[in-house]
Amino acid sequence: MNAFLDTILAFPTAIFTIVLGVVMTYWLFVIVGAVGIDVFDADVSLDGDISVEGAGKALGSAKALAGSDADFDVDGGGILAAMGFAGIPITVSVSFVVFIAWFLSVMSAQPLNEALGGVLPSWLLNSGLGLACFAAGTVTAGFAVRPLRPVFVAKRAPGRDSLMGRVCTISSGSVTARTGHATFEDGGAGVILNVVCAKPNELKRGQPALILAYDAERRVYEVEPVDWLLPEEQAQLQDPARAAALARVKARG
Repeated sequence: MNAFLDTILAFPTAIFTIVLGVVMTYWLFVIVGAVGIDVFDADVSLDGDISVEGAGKALGSAKALAGSDADFDVDGGGILAAMGFAGIPITVSVSFVVFIAWFLSVMSAQPLNEALGGVLPSWLLNSGLGLACFAAGTVTAGFAVRPLRPVFVAKRAPGRDSLMGRVCTISSGSVTARTGHATFEDGGAGVILNVVCAKPNELKRGQPALILAYDAERRVYEVEPVDWLLPEEQAQLQDPARAAALARVKARG
């Protein structure tokens, strides 16, 4: 243990150790922030049915927080982009570079000093080692982050008009004329919607509902159970244009 501490606190590894500590602190705040946002997001219905949805959304929020610096990722041109960092948030790229450089420095510092310590000055040897580990870490990280690029592809949330006639999934214990929650799968982390249904219904968690309209004053979406649709109406849901027209008719009715 003492040998390990001596290694990570010796130059040049100590520089990477300090930066790695900063990186780990950053990711700790990201994880704690994601849990704080979502883990206590629960729905309690009047019949005592309790649903804690936050645990399932924490990962999505962590990814969103990690990618919140998407405006500061590497663009499509330049040396760094050619090395594989294009489209990767800068925090993720830096984290990979720092960890790999730190690992290489830890593994090579002692053997290199034993082999060349009597030939080259210590400051020159260790300075060269630090630069070499940083360069190797950058190149290796460029290859390591490439498979992660699709994870950070920015997806625009669907507009309100585009949701008309689409099917969402109820996530609350019930849906009333005053309150309710649903999720819409947009191909990403999903969109959480506030929904209401003016008519008495038996909607509950996990059931599909048709989005009819958006009430801008109340900031809620009006929905109704998909089960209420006739078979020929359900067939129209396969065509977004026909589904939107059906939703407008249902909303007026």
